[in-house]
Amino acid sequence: MNSREFKPDDSAIPQNEILEQMERILASRHLRSAKSLERFLRHVVQKKLSGGENFLKEYSIGLEVFQRGASFDPRSDAVVRVQATLLRKKLANYYAEEGVNDSIVVELPKGHYVPGFRVRKPSLVAKEASVSAPDPQTRPKPNRWTHVLRVAVTFLVGLLAAFAFQHWQGKTTWAGHSATQLRHSERAASLRKSLGVTLWEKFLEPGALNILAYGTPQFFSSNGIYFRDVRMNSTEEVQQQGKLRSLQKVMHESLQPSDIYTGVGETNGVYLVSQFFWGMSSRLKVSRTQRVVWQDLKDSNLIFLSSMRFQTLAKELPYPSDFVINPGIEGHVMNLRPLPGEKSEYRREVSPGMENAFSVITLWPGKLPNRRVMVLSGNTTWGTQAAAEYVTEAEHLRRLNTHLDECNRQHKRRRHAPFFQILIAAEVRDSQPLAVSYITHHDLDIVEPGT
Repeated sequence: MNSREFKPDDSAIPQNEILEQMERILASRHLRSAKSLERFLRHVVQKKLSGGENFLKEYSIGLEVFQRGASFDPRSDAVVRVQATLLRKKLANYYAEEGVNDSIVVELPKGHYVPGFRVRKPSLVAKEASVSAPDPQTRPKPNRWTHVLRVAVTFLVGLLAAFAFQHWQGKTTWAGHSATQLRHSERAASLRKSLGVTLWEKFLEPGALNILAYGTPQFFSSNGIYFRDVRMNSTEEVQQQGKLRSLQKVMHESLQPSDIYTGVGETNGVYLVSQFFWGMSSRLKVSRTQRVVWQDLKDSNLIFLSSMRFQTLAKELPYPSDFVINPGIEGHVMNLRPLPGEKSEYRREVSPGMENAFSVITLWPGKLPNRRVMVLSGNTTWGTQAAAEYVTEAEHLRRLNTHLDECNRQHKRRRHAPFFQILIAAEVRDSQPLAVSYITHHDLDIVEPGT
């Protein structure tokens, strides 16, 4: 937020008003389901109000809020920094939407854990509205034709806005917008250069066509009731074996396949990848995996954002994988070619309030030269989201390029192998991935078609 919106002196804000504002924020849709962020915000606000702001350090917050033990080391465990970043985003989103008219602003300054409380000046728009708004009892009632005219004007404005948006997405001739696009493209080019995005190189080339295909779990339905067995991911499997087949016999009803749902992690991943491509000024089409056909592999680069369990076209590609998921319910990741220091199996572990997730990022060739297929997949829906976060966040991409550069030095080559798999891990708390980290990567011995 712009600091000019606030009064410089916030020392006189009554504590009860600050606490009421905090409760208002925590009850909003942005934070009411994020229990760890709720504990974080309550802790720092109450410490500040009680005069204990000097104790708001990363180590103490890790112990008191996130239940880390005495061996907690902030240098290797970034939970506090990650959660602080999330909290800042949530607060910014709240004040941009539900709290846009709130007079008291609670914020967590970047680089600090001591919250700030500020009084926001009423906007001129709000003042004018309060002065000029007519008394509802004296306002003339519009007749039927006035209402019809308003609806027609609203529809026309919406239609024109939709047309303008489509025109914006296509070839733009409006000079002012062209200048904005040029500046945005320049920023994207600068970001590409700074990241050295080896992973995204072919996807971000000028004019490249890209399709993001998100996976959907195999559900079955009967009379409005939906069923899911995580071990069954195709209609053929249900007919052959499993609990759902037995259920059909007991119900004396056939179960109809349905693919209308997807995981929360996949949904969040679609948002992250879409935002990344928008920031890079590159084109991206979003589709369900069931609608992706072989022709798309010929015409476009493909990104599969899907659990390893789901049936996708990627499973039919004749390319090798060193990392695969155990088909059982446990969702362990199997390392088929362990290198020195690596495990042959990365096991999912679950404890109250916390679990770990593993993700595999795969880069394969497409069906034509210079086409690429990327698979972002996790052993859980949160693992899939973690994969999307890893490939779209600047800091993760920079660290990845460091690992790839080190790989080049070890193999005494100037350029990294074009096709590879990356294994990452994520700590999951309160149904969201935290502290995503690189484990290893394997180069894949694949010859690109047409070379």
